[in-house]
Amino acid sequence: MLPSPLLLPARTVTGPGVLSQLAAEARAFGASGLLVHGHSLAASGRLRALTEAWPPSLSLDAWEHTGGEPTLAQVDALRDRLRQQPVDWVAAVGGGSVIDLAKAAAGLVGAALPAAAYQTGAPIPPAHLPLIAVPTTAGTGSETTVVAVLTDDTRQLKQSIRHPSFMPRVVLLDPDLLRTCPRPTLAAAGMDAIVQAFESWTSRHATPFSRALSELALLRLLDALPAVCGGDWSRAGDLLSSSYLAGLALSHARLGVVHGLAHPLGARWHAAHGLVCAVCLPAALAFNRPAIAADLDALEAKLGEPFETRVQNLLGALKLKSPFRGQPLPLRDREAIVDEILASGSTAANPRPVTREDAAALLARIFANGNE
Repeated sequence: MLPSPLLLPARTVTGPGVLSQLAAEARAFGASGLLVHGHSLAASGRLRALTEAWPPSLSLDAWEHTGGEPTLAQVDALRDRLRQQPVDWVAAVGGGSVIDLAKAAAGLVGAALPAAAYQTGAPIPPAHLPLIAVPTTAGTGSETTVVAVLTDDTRQLKQSIRHPSFMPRVVLLDPDLLRTCPRPTLAAAGMDAIVQAFESWTSRHATPFSRALSELALLRLLDALPAVCGGDWSRAGDLLSSSYLAGLALSHARLGVVHGLAHPLGARWHAAHGLVCAVCLPAALAFNRPAIAADLDALEAKLGEPFETRVQNLLGALKLKSPFRGQPLPLRDREAIVDEILASGSTAANPRPVTREDAAALLARIFANGNE
């Protein structure tokens, strides 16, 4: 069990259209801010609508994330912008990549070293620049964690940095924002949330608090994700709030070997994180079953079918195909990936210990069979 305090956003506002309350929420932190967003916010017209309605008494500049999962170089570029033109707060409106980018830049704006130093172990000083998080996808839970997952392109390494002060001060959960999320992104992000809920539920660091959140999130996500992906937007609020709960749970309990696998594989194959987690889940479930049989039995009683069956059916219904199935995995690269799997804090939290041979066998299964 991790000896950590309970960490929550100070304020969470939920409901259709709450993005319009961003200015009112930001005003409490000061008169000037920077809005970090992705391309989709501009393409959907929401960025223009937001800025046109922005009160003249508050200053707002915008920074568009160029896309992909956030890199150390992007974090340092955004830190430079925040240092050259200081603001009172940062708002991140976007998916997990946007929120992680803003979280890391705001969190490290007062730090002396390049972002790479903190990814490799340098002590992170407390952050003081308030962050407001507004997710436009339901999956990563980044809006309610102290973690930012960053890629070092120079080392082909994907790894998190974390500090308690990285927790967003305010979270706005607006289900209307999911409507402009492409269906493949919605499906992959939703599977990421399911994996996070399940892994935090079975993590060796789980507590009664985190397990209650994880189980609630998992059961709701398993119902809401296929409904929303099938066009039932009345369930979008359930999907978004359940992703939030899964984020809270993982922030307190950590995860498992799926995420130990996902970071090195995602960094090398440049595949969406949620998709990688989804297609690694079946192999991890088979590996972990001896250690979590009681949990899986309890889940089966509530679902009316084995969790493994529900996962396979969901992967098929969402049309999530493995980017790894049948791909070559050279021995040298495999050994480097195994090293990263074993070094991961997520793998350390897995309910069943993972040996070097176990990690290699998991990779062989994933590359041979994909999500089948």
